Amino acid sequence: MHPTLAALGFGMLMTAAATVRASDAACWVYFGTSATDARRGIYLSKLDQDSGSLSPSVRVADKSNSVFFAFAPDKMHLYSLAEVPGPGGPVEAIETYAVDAASGALTPAGERVAGGEESCHISVDPSGRCVLTADYGAHYVEVFPILGDATVGERTCLVRHSGSGPDRSRQESAHPHSINVDPSGRFAIVADLGLDKLFVYRLDAAKGTLSPNNPPFATVAPGAGPRHFAFHPDGRHAFVINEMAASITAFNWDAEKGILSPYDTVPILGKDFKGLNTAAEVVVAKSGKFIYGSNRGDDSIVVHSFDPATGQLTFVQRIADGIKVPRNYAIDPSGKWLICGNLTANTATVYRVDSETGRLALAGLIAVPEPLCVRFLQI
Repeated sequence: MHPTLAALGFGMLMTAAATVRASDAACWVYFGTSATDARRGIYLSKLDQDSGSLSPSVRVADKSNSVFFAFAPDKMHLYSLAEVPGPGGPVEAIETYAVDAASGALTPAGERVAGGEESCHISVDPSGRCVLTADYGAHYVEVFPILGDATVGERTCLVRHSGSGPDRSRQESAHPHSINVDPSGRFAIVADLGLDKLFVYRLDAAKGTLSPNNPPFATVAPGAGPRHFAFHPDGRHAFVINEMAASITAFNWDAEKGILSPYDTVPILGKDFKGLNTAAEVVVAKSGKFIYGSNRGDDSIVVHSFDPATGQLTFVQRIADGIKVPRNYAIDPSGKWLICGNLTANTATVYRVDSETGRLALAGLIAVPEPLCVRFLQI
């Protein structure tokens, strides 16, 4: 994007934000992207939570390969994985941005070069004391302290995974694909695609350390390839999407002891699909009544209802309208809209969420270059 056009677009977005009335329901939508050319960076749009309309996206940060990010608990800072120049080529870094909630603007506040081969997921603990990352290519997870000025300090912990899985084409080694902290801030869950395991670590946020829980992990089916993970708002259940098996595994979660116990696995790929498919993201509805999983290849989002009494998942819908390689998506704070980043279509699509059935209906789209991560900030 030409700098003048980018500035003009951002100025128009800021003008629109300034005219938002107190009665209007709106939130900022941030898109992380895998673009490494002139389009690179993090993009911003505004969602009208009454109509579901998205404003045209504008770039608010220009770091290459800004693949994934997470907000601090107070929403005043954003921590993003990105690539920066290194002596032998690009290296991974954690970028700190100050967030202006009124305008949505991001201001660079610091950079911590992590140096990993392929950092792919980042989270912030609920106390806001540390940042955690998963490195798919280098086979480890890390913890970094958040300093008094909100920037990221030197690494305090590195835990390396080892081993392999039954599918040597994808599971030749460990591949930590995500790291999520539980709502209490006492445990970190790591989905390792290469080992078919969900590792549970005890997190000491004050010291920035991880130690194995007892038991140290839960397993999924051999060759399933667990990828991303989500807790249910009831505090008693959790879900992982299995990339290679195209399924969602449901767990009972013992929040006191940090124990995951799998009890059901449901497929999300249609029986008639032929070709290569990899599942990507799992999202729990704000109400807890529905679970969403995405397919890349089949290019769909699949909806299941959740029975709070039994924990059973029941198929509701498969939607493909407007979807093309749905690597990441999220539900807005109102619970009324799901926004999906379509990696190879260079678009973001908006879907209305039916609060009674969980079904999705396409409501609109905007252009976003190579979108990977979708996150919201309420205005």
